[in-house]
Amino acid sequence: MPSAQRRRAASARHRGLPPRARRRVFTMLALAGVACLAIAGKLVLVQLVDGSSYQHMAFGQEVRTIPVPAVRGSILASDGSELAFSEMRPTVFADPTEITAAGSESRALARVLHLPAGQLRSAMLARTTYVVLAPDITNAVATKVTNLALPGVGVERLPVRYHPNGTLATPVLGAINANGVGVSGLEYQYNKALTGTPGQTVEVVDPQGQPVPNGIVHKTAPHLGSDVLTTIDAGLQYQVDQVLAATLKRTHAVSATAVVENVHTGAILAVGDLHSGPHGPVQPGLASALTSVYEPGSVAKLVTVAGALTHHVINPQTVLTIPPALPVNGTLIHDAEVHPTEQLSITGVLAQSSNIGATEIAERLGATRLLAYEHAFGFGQPAVPGFPGESAGIVPTRAQFSGTTLATLAFGEAQAVTPVQLAGAYATIADGGVYHTPHLVQGIVGPKDHEHPVALPAARRVVPAWVSKAMTPMFEQVVSSGTGVAAQVHGYAVAGKTGTSNVVLASGGYSPTLTDATFAGYYPAQDPQIAEVVVVKNSPLYGAQASAPAFSSIAHDAILDFAIPSAGPQPPAEDTAVPTINGKVETSLLGA
Repeated sequence: MPSAQRRRAASARHRGLPPRARRRVFTMLALAGVACLAIAGKLVLVQLVDGSSYQHMAFGQEVRTIPVPAVRGSILASDGSELAFSEMRPTVFADPTEITAAGSESRALARVLHLPAGQLRSAMLARTTYVVLAPDITNAVATKVTNLALPGVGVERLPVRYHPNGTLATPVLGAINANGVGVSGLEYQYNKALTGTPGQTVEVVDPQGQPVPNGIVHKTAPHLGSDVLTTIDAGLQYQVDQVLAATLKRTHAVSATAVVENVHTGAILAVGDLHSGPHGPVQPGLASALTSVYEPGSVAKLVTVAGALTHHVINPQTVLTIPPALPVNGTLIHDAEVHPTEQLSITGVLAQSSNIGATEIAERLGATRLLAYEHAFGFGQPAVPGFPGESAGIVPTRAQFSGTTLATLAFGEAQAVTPVQLAGAYATIADGGVYHTPHLVQGIVGPKDHEHPVALPAARRVVPAWVSKAMTPMFEQVVSSGTGVAAQVHGYAVAGKTGTSNVVLASGGYSPTLTDATFAGYYPAQDPQIAEVVVVKNSPLYGAQASAPAFSSIAHDAILDFAIPSAGPQPPAEDTAVPTINGKVETSLLGA
Protein backbone atom coordinates (compact mmCIF):
# COMPACT_ATOMS: atom_id res chain seq x y z
CA MET A 1 0.00 0.00 0.00
CA PRO A 2 1.45 3.43 -0.92
CA SER A 3 2.49 5.59 2.00
CA ALA A 4 -0.15 8.24 1.27
CA GLN A 5 -2.84 5.58 1.44
CA ARG A 6 -1.41 4.26 4.75
CA ARG A 7 -1.57 7.75 6.26
CA ARG A 8 -5.15 8.21 5.14
CA ALA A 9 -6.11 4.81 6.55
CA ALA A 10 -4.48 5.58 9.87
CA SER A 11 -6.23 8.93 10.00
CA ALA A 12 -9.52 7.23 9.30
CA ARG A 13 -8.86 4.75 12.12
CA HIS A 14 -8.09 7.60 14.54
CA ARG A 15 -11.16 9.47 13.51
CA GLY A 16 -13.07 6.36 14.21
CA LEU A 17 -11.83 6.23 17.88
CA PRO A 18 -13.98 7.54 20.68
CA PRO A 19 -13.07 11.08 21.89
CA ARG A 20 -11.70 9.84 25.29
CA ALA A 21 -9.39 7.36 23.55
CA ARG A 22 -8.16 9.99 21.15
CA ARG A 23 -7.28 12.30 24.06
CA ARG A 24 -5.36 9.48 25.75
CA VAL A 25 -3.33 8.85 22.58
CA PHE A 26 -2.52 12.55 22.12
CA THR A 27 -1.46 12.84 25.80
CA MET A 28 0.90 9.90 25.44
CA LEU A 29 2.40 11.38 22.30
CA ALA A 30 2.89 14.73 24.05
CA LEU A 31 4.62 13.10 27.03
CA ALA A 32 6.88 11.17 24.69
CA GLY A 33 7.82 14.41 22.97
CA VAL A 34 8.66 16.12 26.25
CA ALA A 35 10.83 13.16 27.27
CA CYS A 36 12.71 13.34 23.99
CA LEU A 37 13.30 17.05 24.47
CA ALA A 38 14.62 16.44 28.03
CA ILE A 39 17.02 13.75 26.83
CA ALA A 40 18.27 16.00 24.04
CA GLY A 41 18.79 18.87 26.51
CA LYS A 42 20.77 16.65 28.88
CA LEU A 43 22.95 15.50 26.01
CA VAL A 44 23.65 19.11 25.08
CA LEU A 45 24.44 19.94 28.73
CA VAL A 46 26.81 17.00 29.15
CA GLN A 47 28.58 17.35 25.84
CA LEU A 48 28.78 21.10 25.41
CA VAL A 49 28.43 22.77 28.82
CA ASP A 50 29.80 20.26 31.39
CA GLY A 51 31.86 18.22 29.00
CA SER A 52 35.24 19.45 30.21
CA SER A 53 34.49 18.69 33.88
CA TYR A 54 33.29 15.16 33.10
CA GLN A 55 36.33 14.65 30.90
CA HIS A 56 38.60 15.83 33.77
CA MET A 57 36.87 13.39 36.18
CA ALA A 58 37.40 10.51 33.79
CA PHE A 59 40.98 11.60 33.12
CA GLY A 60 41.74 11.66 36.84
CA GLN A 61 40.64 8.04 37.12
CA GLU A 62 43.06 6.97 34.37
CA VAL A 63 46.25 8.95 35.05
CA ARG A 64 48.41 10.08 37.95
CA THR A 65 50.70 13.06 38.40
CA ILE A 66 54.14 12.44 39.86
CA PRO A 67 56.06 15.49 41.16
CA VAL A 68 59.69 15.74 40.07
CA PRO A 69 61.73 17.65 42.67
CA ALA A 70 64.14 20.35 41.57
CA VAL A 71 67.76 20.12 42.61
CA ARG A 72 68.46 22.78 45.25
CA GLY A 73 70.99 25.42 44.29
CA SER A 74 74.45 25.52 45.84
CA ILE A 75 75.92 27.89 48.39
CA LEU A 76 79.29 29.01 47.10
CA ALA A 77 82.45 30.39 48.65
CA SER A 78 83.76 33.70 47.32
CA ASP A 79 85.86 31.90 44.67
CA GLY A 80 82.87 29.89 43.40
CA SER A 81 83.76 26.61 45.11
CA GLU A 82 80.85 24.78 46.73
CA LEU A 83 80.24 25.03 50.45
CA ALA A 84 76.87 23.23 50.19
CA PHE A 85 75.32 21.48 47.18
CA SER A 86 72.57 18.99 46.34
CA GLU A 87 72.62 15.88 44.19
CA MET A 88 69.90 13.44 43.12
CA ARG A 89 70.50 10.16 44.94
CA PRO A 90 68.52 6.88 45.10
CA THR A 91 66.24 6.41 48.12
CA VAL A 92 64.47 3.18 49.09
CA PHE A 93 60.87 3.70 50.20
CA ALA A 94 57.88 1.54 51.05
CA ASP A 95 54.09 1.78 50.96
CA PRO A 96 53.04 -0.30 54.00
CA THR A 97 49.49 -0.65 52.63
CA GLU A 98 50.84 -2.72 49.72
CA ILE A 99 53.16 -4.97 51.78
CA THR A 100 51.78 -8.43 52.51
CA ALA A 101 54.85 -10.19 53.91
CA ALA A 102 56.81 -7.68 55.99
CA GLY A 103 58.90 -10.37 57.64
CA SER A 104 60.31 -12.00 54.50
CA GLU A 105 60.63 -8.69 52.64
CA SER A 106 62.53 -7.04 55.51
CA ARG A 107 64.95 -9.98 55.67
CA ALA A 108 65.57 -9.79 51.94
CA LEU A 109 66.15 -6.04 52.09
CA ALA A 110 68.41 -6.32 55.13
CA ARG A 111 70.86 -8.42 53.15
CA VAL A 112 71.07 -5.75 50.45
CA LEU A 113 70.91 -2.58 52.55
CA HIS A 114 73.03 -3.93 55.44
CA LEU A 115 70.44 -2.68 57.91
CA PRO A 116 68.79 -4.58 60.78
CA ALA A 117 65.81 -6.58 59.55
CA GLY A 118 63.84 -5.63 62.65
CA GLN A 119 64.29 -1.92 61.90
CA LEU A 120 63.07 -2.41 58.33
CA ARG A 121 60.12 -4.54 59.41
CA SER A 122 58.97 -1.90 61.91
CA ALA A 123 59.07 0.75 59.19
CA MET A 124 57.13 -1.49 56.81
CA LEU A 125 54.35 -1.91 59.38
CA ALA A 126 53.92 1.83 59.96
CA ARG A 127 50.40 3.22 59.63
CA THR A 128 51.13 5.35 56.59
CA THR A 129 51.34 5.10 52.82
CA TYR A 130 54.95 6.26 52.51
CA VAL A 131 58.04 5.62 54.60
CA VAL A 132 61.73 6.01 53.76
CA LEU A 133 63.69 2.83 54.43
CA ALA A 134 67.16 3.93 53.29
CA PRO A 135 68.08 7.40 51.96
CA ASP A 136 71.11 8.27 49.86
CA ILE A 137 72.16 4.80 48.70
CA THR A 138 74.52 3.92 45.84
CA ASN A 139 73.28 3.19 42.34
CA ALA A 140 74.53 -0.40 42.66
CA VAL A 141 72.46 -0.97 45.81
CA ALA A 142 69.46 0.68 44.17
CA THR A 143 69.69 -1.79 41.29
CA LYS A 144 69.77 -4.74 43.71
CA VAL A 145 66.68 -3.45 45.53
CA THR A 146 64.82 -3.03 42.24
CA ASN A 147 65.75 -6.56 41.16
CA LEU A 148 64.21 -7.98 44.32
CA ALA A 149 60.81 -6.84 42.98
CA LEU A 150 59.29 -6.71 46.45
CA PRO A 151 55.61 -5.66 46.58
CA GLY A 152 55.21 -2.23 48.17
CA VAL A 153 58.95 -1.42 48.02
CA GLY A 154 60.42 0.97 45.47
CA VAL A 155 63.37 3.20 44.63
CA GLU A 156 63.13 6.88 43.74
CA ARG A 157 65.72 9.58 43.19
CA LEU A 158 65.61 12.49 45.64
CA PRO A 159 67.94 15.46 46.21
CA VAL A 160 70.44 15.08 49.06
CA ARG A 161 72.36 18.03 50.61
CA TYR A 162 76.13 17.72 50.96
CA HIS A 163 78.81 19.82 52.66
CA PRO A 164 82.08 18.92 50.93
CA ASN A 165 84.15 20.72 53.57
CA GLY A 166 82.46 19.04 56.51
CA THR A 167 81.34 21.51 59.16
CA LEU A 168 83.15 24.48 57.62
CA ALA A 169 81.02 27.62 58.15
CA THR A 170 77.90 25.52 58.79
CA PRO A 171 76.47 27.86 61.48
CA VAL A 172 76.34 30.59 58.83
CA LEU A 173 75.30 28.31 55.96
CA GLY A 174 72.41 26.93 58.01
CA ALA A 175 70.40 23.75 57.57
CA ILE A 176 67.43 22.29 55.66
CA ASN A 177 64.73 19.98 56.96
CA ALA A 178 63.62 16.56 55.66
CA ASN A 179 61.48 18.26 53.02
CA GLY A 180 64.45 20.18 51.64
CA VAL A 181 63.32 23.53 53.06
CA GLY A 182 65.84 25.90 54.65
CA VAL A 183 65.30 26.30 58.39
CA SER A 184 68.30 28.39 59.50
CA GLY A 185 71.15 30.57 58.26
CA LEU A 186 71.59 31.36 54.58
CA GLU A 187 69.61 28.22 53.67
CA TYR A 188 66.57 29.88 55.26
CA GLN A 189 67.27 33.46 54.21
CA TYR A 190 67.68 32.50 50.54
CA ASN A 191 65.37 29.49 50.50
CA LYS A 192 63.20 30.82 47.68
CA ALA A 193 66.16 31.38 45.34
CA LEU A 194 67.80 28.07 46.24
CA THR A 195 64.67 25.92 45.94
CA GLY A 196 64.08 26.13 42.20
CA THR A 197 60.87 25.00 40.44
CA PRO A 198 59.71 21.34 40.63
CA GLY A 199 58.56 19.52 37.51
CA GLN A 200 55.98 16.78 37.06
CA THR A 201 55.23 13.64 35.06
CA VAL A 202 51.65 12.75 34.07
CA GLU A 203 51.23 9.05 33.18
CA VAL A 204 48.39 6.65 32.41
CA VAL A 205 47.78 3.85 34.91
CA ASP A 206 45.66 0.69 34.84
CA PRO A 207 42.79 0.00 37.28
CA GLN A 208 45.35 -1.35 39.78
CA GLY A 209 47.30 1.90 39.63
CA GLN A 210 50.25 0.45 37.72
CA PRO A 211 51.87 2.45 34.89
CA VAL A 212 50.75 1.55 31.38
CA PRO A 213 53.62 0.95 28.90
CA ASN A 214 54.29 4.07 26.81
CA GLY A 215 51.67 5.82 28.92
CA ILE A 216 53.49 9.11 29.55
CA VAL A 217 50.96 11.86 28.82
CA HIS A 218 53.03 14.91 29.73
CA LYS A 219 56.39 15.81 31.26
CA THR A 220 57.51 19.11 32.74
CA ALA A 221 61.20 19.30 33.57
CA PRO A 222 62.22 20.80 36.94
CA HIS A 223 64.30 23.98 36.98
CA LEU A 224 67.48 23.97 39.05
CA GLY A 225 67.58 26.38 41.98
CA SER A 226 69.85 29.41 41.84
CA ASP A 227 73.22 29.47 43.59
CA VAL A 228 74.09 31.84 46.43
CA LEU A 229 77.57 33.37 46.10
CA THR A 230 78.90 34.25 49.54
CA THR A 231 81.79 36.43 50.66
CA ILE A 232 83.36 33.57 52.67
CA ASP A 233 86.96 32.68 51.85
CA ALA A 234 87.07 28.91 52.43
CA GLY A 235 90.81 28.76 53.09
CA LEU A 236 90.75 31.54 55.67
CA GLN A 237 87.60 30.09 57.23
CA TYR A 238 89.41 26.79 57.81
CA GLN A 239 92.39 28.55 59.36
CA VAL A 240 90.13 30.61 61.63
CA ASP A 241 88.46 27.45 62.90
CA GLN A 242 91.84 25.88 63.66
CA VAL A 243 92.97 28.94 65.63
CA LEU A 244 89.74 29.03 67.62
CA ALA A 245 89.97 25.32 68.43
CA ALA A 246 93.48 25.85 69.80
CA THR A 247 92.27 28.92 71.71
CA LEU A 248 89.52 26.95 73.44
CA LYS A 249 92.05 24.39 74.56
CA ARG A 250 94.50 27.03 75.76
CA THR A 251 92.01 29.22 77.62
CA HIS A 252 89.54 26.60 78.92
CA ALA A 253 86.76 28.87 77.64
CA VAL A 254 83.17 27.93 76.82
CA SER A 255 83.24 29.42 73.32
CA ALA A 256 85.41 31.32 70.87
CA THR A 257 84.22 33.48 67.98
CA ALA A 258 85.99 35.41 65.24
CA VAL A 259 84.88 37.72 62.45
CA VAL A 260 87.13 38.87 59.60
CA GLU A 261 85.83 41.71 57.39
CA ASN A 262 87.03 43.64 54.33
CA VAL A 263 87.18 47.25 55.55
CA HIS A 264 86.48 48.77 52.11
CA THR A 265 83.37 46.74 51.26
CA GLY A 266 81.96 45.23 54.46
CA ALA A 267 82.31 41.73 52.98
CA ILE A 268 82.67 39.15 55.75
CA LEU A 269 85.59 36.92 54.80
CA ALA A 270 85.29 34.42 57.65
CA VAL A 271 83.03 33.77 60.64
CA GLY A 272 84.41 31.31 63.16
CA ASP A 273 82.13 29.83 65.82
CA LEU A 274 83.27 27.06 68.15
CA HIS A 275 81.94 25.86 71.49
CA SER A 276 83.58 23.48 73.93
CA GLY A 277 81.99 20.04 73.85
CA PRO A 278 82.57 16.91 75.93
CA HIS A 279 84.86 15.50 73.26
CA GLY A 280 86.36 18.70 71.88
CA PRO A 281 85.27 21.81 69.96
CA VAL A 282 81.88 21.68 68.24
CA GLN A 283 79.98 23.99 65.90
CA PRO A 284 76.90 25.69 67.41
CA GLY A 285 73.55 25.24 65.72
CA LEU A 286 73.24 28.98 65.10
CA ALA A 287 75.83 31.56 64.09
CA SER A 288 76.47 33.06 67.52
CA ALA A 289 78.72 35.73 65.96
CA LEU A 290 75.45 37.24 64.69
CA THR A 291 72.84 35.92 67.09
CA SER A 292 74.50 36.06 70.52
CA VAL A 293 75.21 39.29 72.40
CA TYR A 294 77.52 40.15 75.27
CA GLU A 295 78.96 43.17 77.10
CA PRO A 296 82.00 44.11 74.99
CA GLY A 297 84.05 45.92 77.60
CA SER A 298 86.76 48.39 76.64
CA VAL A 299 86.69 47.70 72.88
CA ALA A 300 83.60 49.97 72.94
CA LYS A 301 85.80 52.92 73.95
CA LEU A 302 86.25 53.40 70.20
CA VAL A 303 82.77 54.96 70.10
CA THR A 304 83.40 57.21 73.09
CA VAL A 305 86.70 58.59 71.80
CA ALA A 306 85.53 58.94 68.17
CA GLY A 307 82.42 60.90 69.18
CA ALA A 308 84.36 63.15 71.55
CA LEU A 309 87.01 63.93 68.93
CA THR A 310 84.35 64.69 66.33
CA HIS A 311 82.66 67.20 68.64
CA HIS A 312 86.00 68.70 69.70
CA VAL A 313 85.41 68.13 73.40
CA ILE A 314 88.86 66.48 73.33
CA ASN A 315 91.71 66.49 70.85
CA PRO A 316 94.67 64.14 70.30
CA GLN A 317 96.80 66.27 72.62
CA THR A 318 94.30 66.37 75.50
CA VAL A 319 95.67 65.16 78.83
CA LEU A 320 93.28 63.98 81.55
CA THR A 321 93.81 63.73 85.28
CA ILE A 322 92.93 60.22 86.38
CA PRO A 323 92.29 59.74 90.12
CA PRO A 324 92.56 56.32 91.82
CA ALA A 325 88.76 56.17 91.74
CA LEU A 326 86.08 58.43 90.27
CA PRO A 327 82.80 58.94 92.17
CA VAL A 328 79.78 58.91 89.86
CA ASN A 329 76.37 59.34 91.47
CA GLY A 330 77.39 57.49 94.62
CA THR A 331 79.34 54.75 92.80
CA LEU A 332 83.13 54.59 92.48
CA ILE A 333 84.53 53.90 89.00
CA HIS A 334 87.86 52.06 89.12
CA ASP A 335 90.48 51.03 86.60
CA ALA A 336 91.57 47.42 86.30
CA GLU A 337 94.88 48.23 88.01
CA VAL A 338 95.22 50.20 91.24
CA HIS A 339 97.18 53.42 90.70
CA PRO A 340 97.74 56.84 92.26
CA THR A 341 96.50 60.02 90.64
CA GLU A 342 98.07 60.15 87.18
CA GLN A 343 98.00 62.05 83.92
CA LEU A 344 96.91 60.22 80.78
CA SER A 345 96.73 61.40 77.18
CA ILE A 346 93.86 60.13 75.03
CA THR A 347 96.32 57.62 73.60
CA GLY A 348 97.12 56.57 77.16
CA VAL A 349 93.44 56.17 78.02
CA LEU A 350 93.15 53.63 75.19
CA ALA A 351 96.57 51.98 75.62
CA GLN A 352 96.11 51.50 79.38
CA SER A 353 92.35 50.87 78.97
CA SER A 354 91.36 53.38 81.62
CA ASN A 355 87.68 53.21 82.56
CA ILE A 356 88.05 56.41 84.55
CA GLY A 357 89.49 58.20 81.52
CA ALA A 358 86.66 56.92 79.30
CA THR A 359 84.13 58.15 81.85
CA GLU A 360 85.67 61.63 81.91
CA ILE A 361 85.56 61.75 78.11
CA ALA A 362 81.90 60.63 78.05
CA GLU A 363 80.97 63.31 80.58
CA ARG A 364 82.37 65.92 78.21
CA LEU A 365 80.50 64.40 75.25
CA GLY A 366 77.15 63.96 77.01
CA ALA A 367 74.58 61.18 76.97
CA THR A 368 72.61 62.30 73.90
CA ARG A 369 75.63 62.53 71.64
CA LEU A 370 77.16 59.31 72.95
CA LEU A 371 73.94 57.44 72.21
CA ALA A 372 73.86 58.92 68.71
CA TYR A 373 77.34 57.53 68.01
CA GLU A 374 76.44 54.13 69.45
CA HIS A 375 73.78 53.86 66.76
CA ALA A 376 75.90 55.48 64.05
CA PHE A 377 78.58 52.82 64.53
CA GLY A 378 75.97 50.10 64.06
CA PHE A 379 75.05 49.13 67.62
CA GLY A 380 71.40 48.59 68.49
CA GLN A 381 70.33 47.29 65.07
CA PRO A 382 71.03 44.09 63.08
CA ALA A 383 74.28 44.37 61.14
CA VAL A 384 73.81 41.84 58.30
CA PRO A 385 70.65 42.56 56.25
CA GLY A 386 68.05 39.84 56.59
CA PHE A 387 70.15 37.20 58.35
CA PRO A 388 67.73 34.93 60.29
CA GLY A 389 67.75 35.31 64.04
CA GLU A 390 70.37 38.06 64.10
CA SER A 391 70.32 40.09 67.28
CA ALA A 392 70.05 43.86 67.22
CA GLY A 393 71.99 44.05 70.45
CA ILE A 394 71.04 46.30 73.33
CA VAL A 395 71.64 50.02 73.59
CA PRO A 396 69.72 51.76 76.39
CA THR A 397 67.46 54.66 75.56
CA ARG A 398 67.99 58.01 77.24
CA ALA A 399 64.93 57.35 79.39
CA GLN A 400 66.52 54.12 80.66
CA PHE A 401 69.67 55.83 81.93
CA SER A 402 70.46 55.54 85.61
CA GLY A 403 72.97 57.73 87.40
CA THR A 404 75.88 55.55 86.24
CA THR A 405 74.76 54.53 82.74
CA LEU A 406 76.75 57.24 80.94
CA ALA A 407 79.92 56.10 82.70
CA THR A 408 79.46 52.38 82.18
CA LEU A 409 78.36 52.84 78.56
CA ALA A 410 81.59 54.77 77.95
CA PHE A 411 83.70 51.69 78.70
CA GLY A 412 81.49 48.98 77.21
CA GLU A 413 79.07 48.00 79.92
CA ALA A 414 75.33 48.77 80.09
CA GLN A 415 75.08 47.58 76.50
CA ALA A 416 75.24 44.34 74.52
CA VAL A 417 76.65 43.79 71.02
CA THR A 418 77.45 40.98 68.61
CA PRO A 419 80.97 40.28 67.30
CA VAL A 420 79.79 41.20 63.79
CA GLN A 421 78.62 44.61 65.00
CA LEU A 422 82.03 45.19 66.59
CA ALA A 423 83.79 44.24 63.37
CA GLY A 424 81.67 46.79 61.48
CA ALA A 425 82.56 49.52 63.98
CA TYR A 426 86.31 48.92 63.75
CA ALA A 427 86.11 48.64 59.97
CA THR A 428 84.53 52.11 59.99
CA ILE A 429 87.57 53.71 61.65
CA ALA A 430 89.85 51.63 59.41
CA ASP A 431 88.17 52.98 56.26
CA GLY A 432 88.47 56.65 57.11
CA GLY A 433 85.26 56.95 59.13
CA VAL A 434 82.93 55.37 56.52
CA TYR A 435 80.56 52.57 57.54
CA HIS A 436 80.02 49.72 55.07
CA THR A 437 77.21 47.28 55.84
CA PRO A 438 78.67 43.91 56.88
CA HIS A 439 77.36 41.21 54.55
CA LEU A 440 77.75 37.52 53.80
CA VAL A 441 76.35 37.31 50.25
CA GLN A 442 77.66 38.90 47.08
CA GLY A 443 74.92 37.82 44.70
CA ILE A 444 72.53 35.21 43.34
CA VAL A 445 73.78 33.17 40.39
CA GLY A 446 70.95 32.13 38.09
CA PRO A 447 70.71 30.26 34.77
CA LYS A 448 73.71 30.51 32.44
CA ASP A 449 75.80 31.68 35.43
CA HIS A 450 74.23 35.13 35.32
CA GLU A 451 74.96 36.87 38.63
CA HIS A 452 72.52 39.25 40.26
CA PRO A 453 74.35 41.33 42.89
CA VAL A 454 72.65 41.66 46.27
CA ALA A 455 71.56 45.22 46.96
CA LEU A 456 73.12 46.73 50.07
CA PRO A 457 72.57 50.01 51.89
CA ALA A 458 74.86 52.77 50.65
CA ALA A 459 78.05 53.41 52.57
CA ARG A 460 77.68 56.28 55.02
CA ARG A 461 80.07 58.55 56.83
CA VAL A 462 80.07 58.24 60.62
CA VAL A 463 83.00 60.46 61.65
CA PRO A 464 85.30 62.79 59.68
CA ALA A 465 88.36 61.28 58.04
CA TRP A 466 90.64 63.29 60.34
CA VAL A 467 89.15 61.50 63.36
CA SER A 468 89.97 58.13 61.84
CA LYS A 469 93.47 59.32 61.00
CA ALA A 470 93.98 60.57 64.56
CA MET A 471 92.70 57.38 66.20
CA THR A 472 94.84 54.90 64.26
CA PRO A 473 98.13 55.92 65.99
CA MET A 474 96.30 55.67 69.32
CA PHE A 475 95.20 52.12 68.55
CA GLU A 476 98.70 51.31 67.30
CA GLN A 477 100.07 52.23 70.71
CA VAL A 478 97.63 49.82 72.35
CA VAL A 479 99.48 47.09 70.45
CA SER A 480 102.94 48.64 70.67
CA SER A 481 103.05 49.26 74.42
CA GLY A 482 99.61 48.79 75.97
CA THR A 483 97.27 45.91 76.71
CA GLY A 484 97.34 44.53 73.16
CA VAL A 485 101.04 43.63 72.75
CA ALA A 486 100.13 39.97 72.13
CA ALA A 487 98.21 41.00 68.99
CA GLN A 488 101.38 42.05 67.12
CA VAL A 489 102.18 40.51 63.72
CA HIS A 490 105.81 40.42 62.67
CA GLY A 491 106.59 42.99 59.98
CA TYR A 492 103.13 44.58 60.06
CA ALA A 493 101.52 47.35 62.08
CA VAL A 494 98.32 46.42 63.91
CA ALA A 495 95.83 48.90 65.39
CA GLY A 496 93.33 47.63 67.92
CA LYS A 497 91.92 47.42 71.40
CA THR A 498 91.45 44.87 74.16
CA GLY A 499 88.19 44.45 76.02
CA THR A 500 87.32 42.45 79.11
CA SER A 501 83.97 42.20 80.84
CA ASN A 502 82.86 39.92 83.63
CA VAL A 503 80.39 37.24 82.63
CA VAL A 504 76.77 38.09 83.43
CA LEU A 505 75.32 35.35 85.62
CA ALA A 506 71.89 33.88 84.94
CA SER A 507 71.03 34.52 88.57
CA GLY A 508 71.94 38.20 88.21
CA GLY A 509 75.15 40.10 88.85
CA TYR A 510 78.59 39.28 87.50
CA SER A 511 80.97 36.38 87.89
CA PRO A 512 84.01 37.33 89.98
CA THR A 513 86.28 34.91 88.10
CA LEU A 514 85.05 34.42 84.53
CA THR A 515 85.31 36.96 81.72
CA ASP A 516 84.28 37.59 78.13
CA ALA A 517 87.56 38.64 76.51
CA THR A 518 87.83 40.53 73.20
CA PHE A 519 90.42 41.92 70.86
CA ALA A 520 89.22 44.07 67.96
CA GLY A 521 91.38 45.84 65.42
CA TYR A 522 92.57 46.25 61.84
CA TYR A 523 95.70 45.89 59.69
CA PRO A 524 97.98 47.00 58.16
CA ALA A 525 97.45 50.07 60.32
CA GLN A 526 98.97 52.51 57.78
CA ASP A 527 96.84 51.14 54.91
CA PRO A 528 94.01 49.11 56.46
CA GLN A 529 92.57 46.22 54.46
CA ILE A 530 91.02 43.92 57.05
CA ALA A 531 89.17 44.37 60.33
CA GLU A 532 89.03 41.48 62.78
CA VAL A 533 87.33 40.65 66.06
CA VAL A 534 88.05 37.70 68.36
CA VAL A 535 85.82 36.98 71.36
CA VAL A 536 86.62 34.31 73.95
CA LYS A 537 83.72 33.73 76.35
CA ASN A 538 83.63 32.34 79.87
CA SER A 539 87.37 32.21 80.38
CA PRO A 540 89.44 33.06 83.47
CA LEU A 541 91.71 35.22 81.27
CA TYR A 542 91.61 38.86 80.10
CA GLY A 543 91.43 40.10 76.50
CA ALA A 544 95.19 40.61 76.43
CA GLN A 545 95.73 36.95 77.31
CA ALA A 546 92.77 35.15 75.76
CA SER A 547 91.90 37.00 72.54
CA ALA A 548 94.95 38.99 71.45
CA PRO A 549 97.11 35.92 70.65
CA ALA A 550 94.31 34.40 68.57
CA PHE A 551 93.85 37.73 66.77
CA SER A 552 97.56 37.69 65.87
CA SER A 553 97.41 34.14 64.49
CA ILE A 554 94.34 34.85 62.35
CA ALA A 555 95.82 38.14 61.11
CA HIS A 556 99.00 36.32 60.06
CA ASP A 557 96.94 33.79 58.07
CA ALA A 558 94.79 36.49 56.45
CA ILE A 559 97.84 38.52 55.41
CA LEU A 560 99.33 35.44 53.73
CA ASP A 561 96.06 34.32 52.13
CA PHE A 562 95.33 37.70 50.57
CA ALA A 563 98.98 38.54 49.88
CA ILE A 564 98.67 41.87 51.72
CA PRO A 565 101.93 43.84 51.52
CA SER A 566 103.39 45.44 54.61
CA ALA A 567 103.16 49.22 54.92
CA GLY A 568 105.68 49.20 57.75
CA PRO A 569 106.31 47.40 61.07
CA GLN A 570 104.64 48.06 64.39
CA PRO A 571 105.71 51.55 65.54
CA PRO A 572 107.80 51.79 68.71
CA ALA A 573 106.27 52.50 72.09
CA GLU A 574 105.71 56.18 72.85
CA ASP A 575 105.64 58.12 76.10
CA THR A 576 102.09 59.25 75.26
CA ALA A 577 100.86 55.70 75.76
CA VAL A 578 101.75 55.52 79.46
CA PRO A 579 100.77 57.59 82.50
CA THR A 580 102.68 60.44 84.02
CA ILE A 581 102.82 60.36 87.81
CA ASN A 582 104.16 63.36 89.75
CA GLY A 583 105.58 64.74 86.51
CA LYS A 584 107.47 61.53 85.70
CA VAL A 585 106.64 59.31 82.70
CA GLU A 586 106.23 55.69 83.75
CA THR A 587 108.68 54.28 81.23
CA SER A 588 108.56 50.94 83.03
CA LEU A 589 105.19 50.36 81.37
CA LEU A 590 106.46 50.87 77.82
CA GLY A 591 106.25 47.63 75.88
CA ALA A 592 104.58 45.88 78.81
